[in-house]
Amino acid sequence: MNLVSSCDIQQAVPYRPRLAAVLGLVLLLLAASATALAQNSGEDKDKKQNELRNLVSNLDDIERRLNDRWRDDEEVLGNWTKVIGTTKETAGKCVPATEQDLKKLNEKIATLGEPTKDEPAEVVRQRKDLDEQKTTLDNRVATCKVLILRSDELLPRIEGLLKLRQAERLLARGPGITEVLKDQGLEPRSWLSGASTYFHERSALLQLGAWHWGLLALVLVFGTSAGVLVRQGLIAWEAEHRWQHSLSSRIGRSLIISTARYAPHVGFGITAAIFFFFVTGYISPIAVINVLAYGLPAYFVLLILIQASLAPPRPDKPFLPLPADTSRAFATSLKVFAALVFIAYLLFATFLAQRLPEPLLLLARAVFALVFFANLVWPLWLLIRAPGLARTTGIIVLLTLVLLGAFAAELLGFRNLSTAAVQATAGTLIALGIFGLVRRLLRELYDGLNSGRHPWHRRFRQRLALNSEDPVPGLIWVRLITLLVLWAALLGAVLHLWGLPDAYFEQFYAWIGTGFTVGSLRVNPTRIVLALLTLTTLLMLSGWVRSRLRRRWLTRTTMDRGAREATVTIIGYVGVALAFVIALAVAGFEFTNLAIIAGALSVGIGFGLQAIVNNFVSGLILLFERPIKTGDWIVVGNTEGYVKRISIRSTMIQTFDRADVIVPNSDLIANQVTNWMLYDPRGRIRVPIGVAYGSDTEKVRDLLLEIVQAHPEVITDGTSPSPRVLFLQFGDSSLNFELRCHIRNIDMRRIVISDLNFAIDKAFREHGVEIPFPQRDVHIRDWPEEKKKPSSAPSKQTKT
Repeated sequence: MNLVSSCDIQQAVPYRPRLAAVLGLVLLLLAASATALAQNSGEDKDKKQNELRNLVSNLDDIERRLNDRWRDDEEVLGNWTKVIGTTKETAGKCVPATEQDLKKLNEKIATLGEPTKDEPAEVVRQRKDLDEQKTTLDNRVATCKVLILRSDELLPRIEGLLKLRQAERLLARGPGITEVLKDQGLEPRSWLSGASTYFHERSALLQLGAWHWGLLALVLVFGTSAGVLVRQGLIAWEAEHRWQHSLSSRIGRSLIISTARYAPHVGFGITAAIFFFFVTGYISPIAVINVLAYGLPAYFVLLILIQASLAPPRPDKPFLPLPADTSRAFATSLKVFAALVFIAYLLFATFLAQRLPEPLLLLARAVFALVFFANLVWPLWLLIRAPGLARTTGIIVLLTLVLLGAFAAELLGFRNLSTAAVQATAGTLIALGIFGLVRRLLRELYDGLNSGRHPWHRRFRQRLALNSEDPVPGLIWVRLITLLVLWAALLGAVLHLWGLPDAYFEQFYAWIGTGFTVGSLRVNPTRIVLALLTLTTLLMLSGWVRSRLRRRWLTRTTMDRGAREATVTIIGYVGVALAFVIALAVAGFEFTNLAIIAGALSVGIGFGLQAIVNNFVSGLILLFERPIKTGDWIVVGNTEGYVKRISIRSTMIQTFDRADVIVPNSDLIANQVTNWMLYDPRGRIRVPIGVAYGSDTEKVRDLLLEIVQAHPEVITDGTSPSPRVLFLQFGDSSLNFELRCHIRNIDMRRIVISDLNFAIDKAFREHGVEIPFPQRDVHIRDWPEEKKKPSSAPSKQTKT
């Protein structure tokens, strides 16, 4: 024994240094972690202080330059607006965060209690550190609030300067058309010589040799041939594809057919652009031929979009709600508009404008503006013929007046104003078109997800375990958010096009990012949107989990069907509750207010919500005890049918007449319920039979047993009582028998009884067994006088 003990001691001794080393290493790591956290905390504090100092310095610099009345341009003022907006946003986030830190710090100070004379040195040191931290946080809150006030003071001043600079820029006047026509610089010799010199110097055509032209011809032939092959492939694919009647399918088909039509042109333009990029792309400034080659692909793509939208080749139809002639005219006007844009690109994107005399350039601009405005007004008035745009006549008249005013401003010399008006009008029309198209596509997408229109919609609904009539959970919030975002984007784009200063946008962004205060409530639009998106995502995830549980995961267990359904239902409700709690947390809801809400709910439950709470608790009891399951055949009062759905408040029963009856869960708990399929789907049926007096009763018994044992639903394997034929009584008109048997599924009760009745009737007919009907003997004692007979006359027998 001593030897063993000494041996054990000798083996245990070497492990003590190892244990001490491990403990020392752990303590060292903890100390290092604490030091790192302290350093990071100090670095974060220094970083916040430096950030606030930089913000204060930026505002001081902006205010100094404003007070010195420096004439800064719109770009500088716009940058200042962004800086002030960022400052206000940062300060707005700083105030609540720092106030929260102050609240926690005051709680720590309160735990120390009031200072005393004899308190320990450690407490004194701790109290001093907390006081210093409180002073720092108080200063930070004050600095952030001052930054917000200074930002609110500086923004209006900068906005005023921006409006002044914009007005000066837009109202800057140059030579009018009458002054241009009187100018001597319109002599043909001067501008012809300038244009000829420019083309010789900048066109780069003279630098191309014969082999360049030959290579260009081969490249263009290759690009066009490739476009022809693409056209044939797209046409074949369009003919084989099964297109739907939805808007997205129509748009896709229009794009395919229109792309097939212009595929050779696009191939020509792309190969030309690639060729001149490698051959003459090194020339600076850019050569005219390169400008032309780079613009061709974009021009042809624009033609494809116009063709697909308004006049796609047959057999497709335009997806815009316009008459055929109006659609073709609208497409023609837009093609002319695209050509004018391409010509303007060639004129003003090259350095030709710098070589032409200014009067000639202004005259060319005036002529171009006349054609441009006329072609822009034409499609506007074509839109009135559209069925859905007949009420927009006032808006179209207003836009026409704006374009006419822009053309007048161009002729009078206010070219900046004219350009701004044209850009705003064209941009507004494009924004409205994109808005309408995206809105229709999203509406079709959401309606398809709710109805399961396309196969991938149905697969998506199956993943979420949705029935055919159930909407997608949370989709209404996604629809609302996207609609609000679309309208906000449209409004922002229109306001930006019409010259709203960026300062207002910066204020709007700050309002969205930091929120606003309503009374004592802080509302943050960004957090609310994120909360709705989070709620929708979590609800969809909950549906997906329920679908997986129902179809895959729980089917591999030994749980019965009722337990699986109860588990899926409970997990679904838990998932919905968690989704709402997480969404409220994302929205910034303070859960300390739950006590107030719970108190209000208790009062409501005491006065008016007793029935709802009773049904809710009864639903929980049904889910846990499972006295009924989905698909069970039950009888509740006068209602008999199958359980279609069990929810937390009520249960839906579908009667045999296909009527849906909503039964509160409290009725299923408090009242008597007959469940034909609770634990065993098997059940007993009884079939009464009557045969005529004089029939062979043993033969009847044998026939009935033979019939019942031949039916596949009747249990004859000994697991249930065997079928029996009982001779019940001697009836008034028949010998009454009763056939009793057990079937495998009581749900088939009426069908089995019907099958047995058919078989019994057939067998009785074949074997001469008569099924009687009730008979009565009627004795007539007195007849009328003309038909009176002796009393000894025999009685008349009548069968009924």
